[in-house]
Parts: sequence; C-alpha cells; structure tokens
Amino acid sequence: MISLRCGGSRGRACYTIMCPLRLIPKLFSYDDSGLPPEQRAQRAINPGRIPEITDYLTQNAENYILPAITASLDQEAEFVPSGEELVPLVGKLCIPREARLLINDGQHRRAAIERAVTKKKELGHDSIPVLLFIDEGLKRSQQMFADLNRHAIRPSTSLNTFFDKRDAASTLARCVMQEVPCFRELTEVEKSSLPLKSRKLFTLSAIKNASWRFLEKRKRDVASGDEHTQCIAFWSGVCQVMPDWQEAMENINLPMQLRQGSIHAHGVFLQALAVACASLRHEAPGYEPDWYAARLECLTNQNWNRSNPEWEGRCLRDGRISKSHTSVERLACYLKQRLNIPLSDEQRQLEEKYSR
Repeated sequence: MISLRCGGSRGRACYTIMCPLRLIPKLFSYDDSGLPPEQRAQRAINPGRIPEITDYLTQNAENYILPAITASLDQEAEFVPSGEELVPLVGKLCIPREARLLINDGQHRRAAIERAVTKKKELGHDSIPVLLFIDEGLKRSQQMFADLNRHAIRPSTSLNTFFDKRDAASTLARCVMQEVPCFRELTEVEKSSLPLKSRKLFTLSAIKNASWRFLEKRKRDVASGDEHTQCIAFWSGVCQVMPDWQEAMENINLPMQLRQGSIHAHGVFLQALAVACASLRHEAPGYEPDWYAARLECLTNQNWNRSNPEWEGRCLRDGRISKSHTSVERLACYLKQRLNIPLSDEQRQLEEKYSR
C-alpha cells in the first residue's frame, strides 16, 4: 500500500507519495527526449549522468540520499482520507488505470533507479517521496519545470570536496590541505573561484585536481594511505621552495597581490607542477618533504611574475591566466625542462608546436 498526504498549491491539489523504488519505472513515464523542446515538459535526458547515479545507489545501498521526484498526473484523482481525526490529510489516492504519470523533475533519478534495482534487487523495497500535481497541460508542466529549477544553485566544487566523504579524491584533498602548512592557512573551502580581496591563495577544488594528477589517478580510482603520505610529502616540499607562499601566511594583503601579479598562485600552476613532478614519486627514497624540496630547489628563484615573457602562450593569454588543458600541459613542459625531468613523446610534440 502506498501512503499519501493531500496538500495544496495555490488552490491546485498536490499529493506526496512514498513510492517503492521498484514501482518508479513502471508508474512514471519519461517524455520522449527526441521531441523538440516546445513539445517537451522537461530537459532532454543526458545518458552520461545515469551510470553515475546508478553507481551511487548500488555502492551506498545502506545510506544513500535521493531528493524527491516531482511528477504530474494527466487526470483527476480521488483522494480518500484515512478517517483518523488527528491526520485528516493522510489517506489513499485512487488513480484511474488509464492515467499517465509524467515526471517533471527527476527523470535521471528515474532512469538510474531502474538500472540500480535491476543490479541490486533489495533496493526495490526502499521508497522515495514523489510530489504529484494534477496536470493542467503542457504549458503548465513546462512552467513547473522552470519554477522548480529557477533558484537551483549547485554548491561549489570546493564545498562539495570539503563535505564529500565518499569520493577518494576529495578525501585526499582534505587530508593534503590539513597536513600541508601553506594549504592549511591559505585554502578557500567554500568557493571554487577566489574573490578579488580574498586572503586565501588556493581553492580546495584546485588542490583536489592537482593532487589527483600528481598520483596519476583516474576518476573512479582510490588512493591508499601510502599515496596520501606521498602526496603530503610532495606538497610540503613544494611549500619549502615557494617563499612567496610562506610569506603570504603572515601578510594578509600578499595573497591578493600574488594572484593579480603572478602565475604560481593559481590552480593552473598547481596542476602543471603536479603533472611535471608525477614521475618523481618513483624516484623518491621515502616520504620526506626535504627530498622533494631539494629536488625542486631551482624553482625558488624562478620569476613567477606575469610580466615574465616565458608565460605568455603557455598559461597566459594576453596577460590573463588560462585554465585550459593545453595551458596546463604547456606549463608542465616548461617546468619539466627546468627540473631536468624527461618529456613524454606527447609533451615533446606539444613543446615543438609551441616553439614554432
């Protein structure tokens, strides 16, 4: 039996249903994404999002969280109160067999639920809340979709990284930030881009991306405890050869000046350095920051100012920082040559193209 509660939305009936996951694909249809936008009630489905949600459900079957699905019913339904005086808005909703239930918000969740229940049948006994409206036509459904998403704001990548305890790369980033003095003092954890007058130098999302690249990991990989220690040692060694970073911990105005006037206070530099130095992990005799500091010593006196012509075309475009993949790779090539680290074949080709 599905439990329901009757409510209202400015005079329009709406209902909240607790629906077993196994029934979601059977009860709720998805408007054909092949239709043109003017004939659809929601966005076209993105197949790439479905495996990610499916994996989340199957890998966290004991403690996942799913937002409610919002749907429309294309016919009137009869609500029968339970008869209990204390809960007059709880009862049963009688829906005609020929009625069509159309999802307004949550089509990716529906598709992922269908796959997840097939892979892990016990999930089918779980329930998800569904907010059900009586449909008033395509125009109303389209407006509902717009209203539901009008004020939706995704949290920043840095804040997601700070809160996400499931993601291995996020866990590594938090560990690195907490253990590396420069990062502990100078990292912004709520925003993925720094305000002009921020007293921070880095974002947690930039540390996450750079650390994952240093370990040469892919999206769904994990990191061992030894790799955490290795990464912490590397970034601690980097801090030792970056006197500007050390001074920024004590000078409240310097972070802003460094971001405006140099390249080594930006995420593109962190990523490029991580790419350039990834191979050093296999040379390091242990997990000593001092070894990395000695190996990177030549960077101490490097001119990181944006005015240095070395950076234009590598990580600068007309004097502005470029965050593109090519910029990261070109800067990594420069750093490798500075550190006497051999270039890969692809990097040699990229460097030759840049030189021309």
